[in-house]
Amino acid sequence: MSPEQIFALIAALTAEPDPEAFATLKAGGADPAYPVTVAPCARPVAPSEIDGKSVICGTIEVPFDHRAPDGPKIDIAFNLYKAHSLSPQPDPVIYLHGGPGDGTVSRVARTIGFFEHLRGRRDIIAIDERGVDSSAPEMDCYSTLGDQLGDVVDARLEGLQMTVLEQDFISGCLAELDAKGIDISLINTEQNAMDVPAVMSALGYDSYNIYGISYGTKLTMEILRQDPPGIRAAVIDGNAPPWLPLYSMFWQSHSAPIQLSLAPCERDPVCAEAYPDITARTFALYETLGEAPVDGPNGQIDPGTLWGVIDQRVDVTGTYKAITPYIPLMVTQLEQGDTTIIDQILSGALPPQPATSSAEAARAAALAAGLSKAEMAQVEAMLSAAEHIEIAESTVDRAAQELEGSLDADARDTTLAEIFDDRLAAAIRAMPGQAARLAVGRDYLDLRFEEPLAARLVTLIETHMTGETAEALSGLVRQLDAAEVARVFELIRDDNEATVQDVEGALQLYLYACQEDFADGWNSSEKFSRLMAEDGAWGPLMQETIVDMVASFETACPLFEKHPREDWTSVGSSDRPVLSMNGELDTQTAGIWGELAVQDYSDAQVVMVPESGHGTIRFSQCAKDITAAFIEDPEGALDTSCVEDLRLPVMLPDGTMHPLPY
Repeated sequence: MSPEQIFALIAALTAEPDPEAFATLKAGGADPAYPVTVAPCARPVAPSEIDGKSVICGTIEVPFDHRAPDGPKIDIAFNLYKAHSLSPQPDPVIYLHGGPGDGTVSRVARTIGFFEHLRGRRDIIAIDERGVDSSAPEMDCYSTLGDQLGDVVDARLEGLQMTVLEQDFISGCLAELDAKGIDISLINTEQNAMDVPAVMSALGYDSYNIYGISYGTKLTMEILRQDPPGIRAAVIDGNAPPWLPLYSMFWQSHSAPIQLSLAPCERDPVCAEAYPDITARTFALYETLGEAPVDGPNGQIDPGTLWGVIDQRVDVTGTYKAITPYIPLMVTQLEQGDTTIIDQILSGALPPQPATSSAEAARAAALAAGLSKAEMAQVEAMLSAAEHIEIAESTVDRAAQELEGSLDADARDTTLAEIFDDRLAAAIRAMPGQAARLAVGRDYLDLRFEEPLAARLVTLIETHMTGETAEALSGLVRQLDAAEVARVFELIRDDNEATVQDVEGALQLYLYACQEDFADGWNSSEKFSRLMAEDGAWGPLMQETIVDMVASFETACPLFEKHPREDWTSVGSSDRPVLSMNGELDTQTAGIWGELAVQDYSDAQVVMVPESGHGTIRFSQCAKDITAAFIEDPEGALDTSCVEDLRLPVMLPDGTMHPLPY
């Protein structure tokens, strides 16, 4: 951040809000059918954004059932990021997130980080889809969760993922939602798709582009099927076409990366001679290691170890390991009982690690160039200055976030509320015995949707605490005014979010998958096993192991009524410009599904990105540049040649690296 940018940031944070900024949205939005309510963005926003200036957040009221527009409503949470251009294009990009059950609105800075390459000339809109996170606060099953809080806390303490919900939790939650009068059959992709044009109308856009990732691609395809007015173009990245029984085909998400990344070796004469039939041998090795693990200096190499190396070249967080060049030699060695390459991979020796810092890399380059002592002294001075700049920038970022938080607290006049919340949390942590902490935790959780009253806080304190602690906390409560009490309850909701998200995301996924995808036998573990066996890539041992991917759905989905939609599984068509982006190493949605997603689209382009995982724009500048070029000119010729440079070489048996064709 330059000094000029720092000056501008301070001025923006401390200036009075511009009454003209986002005036239409502050006045209720551009479409009276879908009222807009502006609300503070989730913190921290600075230093990347400035609430009310570069980004604005809030909710849009839409019908719970779009076929009954006068009926109950649901609020769709949004973030709107202004384009950097002072003369932006009129058609923004709306991001449709994955999951379903993984919202994005609460992560203001992280979300826009993925789409800065599209923001130069266009506004970016992010929403939490219906029934998900900020677009479903009334759907949290807090009574049921409170009853099971002990199990949830135990799982968190042990570092476990709450990815499989027990049947009694699901049953209790569904009953709780029913008692609230929430018709969960309307939490579906069809209604979700109808929300998008309503959101764009409320925000004042006549034309827009869509960027869907993972489930967001399935949602995009449903929007294209409905074909509302205003869609200019769509990018689908990490494709999940609804006309495939995806929950019965997730084994392809783990076989396709092997097939796609080893195919260049099969096509190349040199590599094919060195490693004949390497793809089939790689699949066979899993079975061999299952029957006879190979002993290495750091323990046995079994199918799980091999899976960790090959399957985890990328993960959903965007982490990437350049392991592909070493797979053929690693497989060959393991077939012979040799663990040399896999040991180097597991120890971190492969792939070669870059210099630990940019400064070290620059210093090494300068030394390699043979600079004189005087010249190296100048290099060291420059590197020292650069390191100071990095420290200064980090300091600016932290200070900006603290300033924003302080100014926000001043604006709310809630300093005492935050003091009380901090002291209450400390008192709970200090309570002796897990049972006591869990008991107060349950009651604390139950306050999330209670009316903000000081008496409720006093009751919580007096029920679970005694002596000086109870007296001090109760004394603080008596000093809180109505606004501060309301702020305390808001903080309680924030404090509980981490615990709630452990189970909430899985429930949100089930709401969609169990009602839609597991209806009429479209997906099942039996179908999963049959299709995987028919494909023949995976052997019997791995087939038995991989089928567990759908075990949680077999437990959960019988508890849901099924609501399949007409034509849900028929292949969709569209004449809108569509770009299908797919990562070769994607282990969430198989890269080969990208072609199938657009098979009946008349104006579609397909790009396969080597060494890329789920959501290609997280893995390469090439993918970002391609998607930016497409959004800029959806009908123009698209230059995708940069993907060829992403193909990595292969290590031959003699240790040399051999280039491979794209």
